[in-house]
Amino acid sequence: MTSVSIIRIALICPLLALITFCAQVETADETDEESIFEPSYLSYDDIYRDFTTKKMCKRCHPAIWREWERSMHAKAWEDPIYQEAANQVADREKKCDPCHAPEPILITGIGKMPTLRTTDREYGVSCIVCHIDAHGAMHGPHESTNPMYHANVTSEAHAKPTELCATCHGQPSVPEHNQVDSFRESAAAEQGLTCATCHMPAVKRRLSVHSYDNVSIRRHTWAGSRSVNKLRSAANLKITRAAGKATVRLTNKAGHLLPGEALRAIILDTKIFDANREMTRHEQVFISAASNEPEARRLAPDETREFLYPLGDTDQIEAKLLYRLIPTTPETEWVTMAEARQ
Repeated sequence: MTSVSIIRIALICPLLALITFCAQVETADETDEESIFEPSYLSYDDIYRDFTTKKMCKRCHPAIWREWERSMHAKAWEDPIYQEAANQVADREKKCDPCHAPEPILITGIGKMPTLRTTDREYGVSCIVCHIDAHGAMHGPHESTNPMYHANVTSEAHAKPTELCATCHGQPSVPEHNQVDSFRESAAAEQGLTCATCHMPAVKRRLSVHSYDNVSIRRHTWAGSRSVNKLRSAANLKITRAAGKATVRLTNKAGHLLPGEALRAIILDTKIFDANREMTRHEQVFISAASNEPEARRLAPDETREFLYPLGDTDQIEAKLLYRLIPTTPETEWVTMAEARQ
């Protein structure tokens, strides 16, 4: 074989190899696309196990995870206040516990009384509880990028989550903790607002580490009775005076019953002073679920309640609305929700 022939073969062989490779790639693209890019979704059991053993949700949704793990949802089971209160309820496993360590509610049914988990109760109300279905798909309000881990379902129930929240916060059999029924009768509900409007405020950020764009999603904080800012936005006080009397007007701005829970109480603390700033009257009205008197029952959403006090021309009146988390909370730890004076 001549040197020219050897050179020609040397040039032709790589070319033939390149043509063969391209043909194989083209064939794969045309015939095996599904097998190459088919997401490797895991089952419900796999995802549940990965949540408890690997905290997999945290890997893709770190911001949401940080919010959740600091929230009262995450502490719903282990919260000592809850455990002490529940221990005083004879049928706690039917009336209390199912909402503090529930099975996934997309499986047991939105709006139905949840089923108490037999294991992993320390996770309280977790990501799994509100988002996973029986097939391992995760439901949420957004279409999202494909993480090749779990299937995604865009859910109207999560986009407008009041009915979802009602699964635990709207049970007729537990009226002491039912905020949703009263919310449905509120001006906020008539305006199209939901539970999430106040308790899961919107924020723009990436949905997951697999996302490229910022979108409007909800914070997973559920700020409520443990939030001073939320308490201060829940009510207001106004005082007017005329014809020898003062009228203290207390208005519920919470969007549901105030206070919203059975153990909670709000206290209208009123003091009257004479011209020398000597206190001549001090009165406290405790408003809670335990009260049956008209002036002390819980306030309906948007309700304004009036309290009348005789007042001299030179008298001054000061009113505060205080919040007591539980009956044993010392007065030094009551939170001031609103103030007014005349």
